[in-house]
Amino acid sequence: MSKKSPFFVFGLVFFSGLVTSLIIYWAETSHIEHDLELLEYVLGTSNHAFPLEGRLTGVNWLFVISPCLISILLAVGLSSFVHRLNRMHRHALALANQDVEVDPMTGLLSRYKLQQLLTERIAVCQKESKWLATFVLDLDHFKTINEAFGHEVGDKLLAKVAQRLTSVFPDQALLGYFGGDAFLVVLEAQPNQPISHLESLSKEVIQQVSQTYFIDGLTLNIGCSIGVALYPEFGKDAMTLIKNADLAVYEAKRSGRATYHFYDGDMGRRFARNVRIETRLRQAIENEQLEMHFQPKVDLDSQQCVGLEALLRWNDEELGNVSPAEFVPIAEQSGIILPLGEWVFEQTFRHIVEWQNQGVKVPPIAVNCSAAQLKRVDFLPNLLTLLDRYQVNPKSLEIEVTESILIEDAVGCAELLRKMSQLGFSLAIDDFGTGYSSLSYLKDLPFHSIKIDQVFIRDIIEDQSHAALTNAIISLSHKLGLRVIAEGIANEDQLNLLRQFGCDVGQGYLFSKAFGASSMSSDPMILALNESNDS
Repeated sequence: MSKKSPFFVFGLVFFSGLVTSLIIYWAETSHIEHDLELLEYVLGTSNHAFPLEGRLTGVNWLFVISPCLISILLAVGLSSFVHRLNRMHRHALALANQDVEVDPMTGLLSRYKLQQLLTERIAVCQKESKWLATFVLDLDHFKTINEAFGHEVGDKLLAKVAQRLTSVFPDQALLGYFGGDAFLVVLEAQPNQPISHLESLSKEVIQQVSQTYFIDGLTLNIGCSIGVALYPEFGKDAMTLIKNADLAVYEAKRSGRATYHFYDGDMGRRFARNVRIETRLRQAIENEQLEMHFQPKVDLDSQQCVGLEALLRWNDEELGNVSPAEFVPIAEQSGIILPLGEWVFEQTFRHIVEWQNQGVKVPPIAVNCSAAQLKRVDFLPNLLTLLDRYQVNPKSLEIEVTESILIEDAVGCAELLRKMSQLGFSLAIDDFGTGYSSLSYLKDLPFHSIKIDQVFIRDIIEDQSHAALTNAIISLSHKLGLRVIAEGIANEDQLNLLRQFGCDVGQGYLFSKAFGASSMSSDPMILALNESNDS
């Protein structure tokens, strides 16, 4: 409603009453004129006298003006009501605009308002040939605090973080709440200010945000990851700058959290490729366009094949050959690893049945399990169902797990591994030495083997520290009754040194590359294994 609405209502109602009064006045005067004409006619045609007193009356002014009076009263009442309604509307609109511009929880600018101001700042920088930085700050593990202590505590923590951001960023910075556990900051560059200043500022922000918080009697700690995108190099409009800063904070989290990352052009291309890989990988699983390959594991003393590792291979018609080192992390981040892991188990069991039908005896096959798979409560029941369906003995499988799952859920993982060991599965720690290696789970959990990651084996000849670490791992494992498998053996020098250290099993191109399932019956190592078994 406009400010003229009460006056308009008053005028409309008053005008209606006035028109009504005029109509009544016209009707009254018309009645009097008719009576006068009738009287003249009667007097002119008759000699009799008629008692006309009381029959002819003048205009009834109370009847005429009453609609106008009622309309005036009604107009005053309606005008007053509309005026109050209009005032309430303006007040509500002002509150709504305030909520749109300022986030009530943190007291910072809203996302909408900050995007608007960022657009204005970009226009100024364009005219003055200046640059500015857009920060996206994301709190690390904020969801854990929300789940543990409730959203009310989480909201208070966000307000505290907002206060610290206000204190650490310069006064000219624009600070806003981005939603969830994220904040958005726009900082215009000062004359002759180097970009290295932003790095120091990012470190200071992370340090300040990571300090302890005291909320409702609770002592809370939280980290912060930062992504930065610069105008005009990596975005010439608000939406592009925010999107690129968001990509940069994702990269910071992927790098270990509690750090910062500046957006660069390659990051956008990598992200686009990752999205494409994720899309194509989903289609590849549905259309069974992936292949299982198997690489022999060799006893270093007898040079005989003692096992196989199941490996995924993907040759996409659009992307070409995609390495597992590239698509497996994407599968883990996107959740595709769950259906992918199930597919790997089922294909492995199918191949085992096919080889048995061909009369080919194969050694135990190692299958790598991700942390996401092992965390599923239905992981073991589903695995046992597949084993029963294909009539595969658990002793023909070796389950490889990475160290990360042991850190993330030590108690739950320990219980699952003990059950699997009791059922006859062989268990191995994969990529040992590259994660949070702990001697406690080597001692307490029912592992049968550990696999030394190829990053140690690759430089074992040239790097004495790698050689010393490898020797120590082998010695310790043997004292704990564990078999040691070395990955990535590529030459005789590596093989001879590992033999000196007492390593049990080796795997790598020196012995054999991974081969397809159809080549199993013709592989020299498998043929030799079957011949020795027959003899």
